[in-house]
Amino acid sequence: MRSLQWRMLAALGLVIVLAWSISIAMFAAVLVSGRANFWHEHLDWLGQALVGSLPDHWKPEAPPHALPNAAQLPGRGGDPSGILTAMLLNTVELAIVGLLMWWAVVASLRPLKAISAEIGRRRAFDAAPLPTERVPSELRPLLVAFNALLGRVDTAMKAEHQFIADAAHELRTPLAALHVQADVALLAGTLERKDEALRKLLDIAQRSHRLAEQLLDLARLDAGLHALSVQRIDLLELANHVVDEFVVRAEGRGTRLSIDGTSCWVRCDVDEMGILIRNLIDNALRHGRADGAVEVSCSQVVREDGTHPVLEVVDDGPGVPESERVVIFERFYRAKGSVVRGSGIGLSLVVRIAELHEASIETGAGMGGAGLCVRVVFPPQD
Repeated sequence: MRSLQWRMLAALGLVIVLAWSISIAMFAAVLVSGRANFWHEHLDWLGQALVGSLPDHWKPEAPPHALPNAAQLPGRGGDPSGILTAMLLNTVELAIVGLLMWWAVVASLRPLKAISAEIGRRRAFDAAPLPTERVPSELRPLLVAFNALLGRVDTAMKAEHQFIADAAHELRTPLAALHVQADVALLAGTLERKDEALRKLLDIAQRSHRLAEQLLDLARLDAGLHALSVQRIDLLELANHVVDEFVVRAEGRGTRLSIDGTSCWVRCDVDEMGILIRNLIDNALRHGRADGAVEVSCSQVVREDGTHPVLEVVDDGPGVPESERVVIFERFYRAKGSVVRGSGIGLSLVVRIAELHEASIETGAGMGGAGLCVRVVFPPQD
């Protein structure tokens, strides 16, 4: 019996059974041998002893009658020895109930003490779930919730460790390249070679800066440190602002960057949605053709469950094989055969932010059947 409630009820039931057993035994004795029986003799003696122990000014004037049985008490006008005997028996019953209840509580909480001792012996960062088999059912929900909390803490710690490992791995290469290009620039014999080395150095520094921003965004989203500040915004207007940030970069690559569509009002976090759009455009510019085109559009699509706002970013680059269009959104995944080195973080950020906004990601072929189209479909808006 592992329920604290049922243990207490069992203890109370045991006392009731004991009391009824004694009463039935007394009643049977009266039926068999009348008043001259074991119960009457000893209870009479007990009642007289209790009355005799009272102070003189509390003792009744007349000698106490022999203690009657329970059926006779109401009609005897309150026999002092019978009343004192009943009080004593009730006290003994309550004491037995208290002892049994104390035993039930101690026995039920013993596994909890064992678990407390186990927690005290654990090493730091040990998030193994606590056993719940022998714990009272009333306390099991508490331990289940505590185990769930341990699981979330363990997940957060693993994410932090993974982030540190990923950051160290991803930053090692660009930092080494920075040192190499700095040495090349210092040792360059001509201004042309020095300028070329400095341009490469600047390009690596820009990529390192972008990588650091993505890693920080990823860590913040994984840790859940930023509560979404949801507001209703025009997705087309926000996309216009983000596109303006990439105009100079697109012109430097000879890429035609354009935006089109209609106003799409969505409820979202402006900062997070800006990161999503920025990473989609950055990915399209990186992996699209240098003299190609990237188009950003906002529209609405009608489906069975309502009208959905849609954001699309399309390029005309080499594209991604259909078999890889799912895995490219995994963290640190880089498409096979890609000549452009990326961090493999941008699209995983897109998926994470889309999940926070209950949006879905769809992929398809880009312009003219070439390149890649990434479509973010938002839930129907009120």
